Amino acid sequence: MDVDEIVDRLYELPPAEFTRERNAAATELRKAGSRDDAERVKALRKPTAAAAAVNALVRQHRREVEQFLRAAAALREAQVAGKGDLAAATERERDALEQLVRLGGEAVRQTLLAAAVDEDAAASLLEARLERELEPRGFGTLLAHAGPMTQRRPPARKKAADDRAARARLRDAREALTAAEAEERQAQRHWTDTQRQLAAARKAVEKAERDLERLRGPAPG
Repeated sequence: MDVDEIVDRLYELPPAEFTRERNAAATELRKAGSRDDAERVKALRKPTAAAAAVNALVRQHRREVEQFLRAAAALREAQVAGKGDLAAATERERDALEQLVRLGGEAVRQTLLAAAVDEDAAASLLEARLERELEPRGFGTLLAHAGPMTQRRPPARKKAADDRAARARLRDAREALTAAEAEERQAQRHWTDTQRQLAAARKAVEKAERDLERLRGPAPG
């Protein structure tokens, strides 16, 4: 089996089965003399529950995921170039997002938001080989949904259009807040891990110093 096929098969598995199957695949490749491929497979990391949910969503509902990414691209075009109806583009992207969240669960939302504003993230999403959920990086783009509407509208439609735009701004502002909170949690986890590592390093130094003092013994009188 081609190594890319092996990787795809592994990322189709539930996370609980990943490590066992990865190790078995690496062993088979090594026995077959494919050491480089074996090392590549062995280095694969088990996906988090959220990443596994996204991978499954892409594999099972790829058409809907691609529709969402097209809607996100159209929204960015409306924001940046002023092409088309911004409120309508926002509504289409929002509807596509909520459909995917219904299909994949709330765990997929953060990665979808990241893919909506970042083409590299979108490409990673479509590979369906994520090890962990993606972090949204385009908060400015998300918040740009809340920008003023510049298109002129007939008076009879203006109130309804403004109402839709206001609702869209509220939803997008909430999602931007959710994304920012997720990044803050990630930073807090990193800080906690760093503090733990720092404390362990300090203890190791102190122990080494004590061991050295014991080896040296008392200073000669």
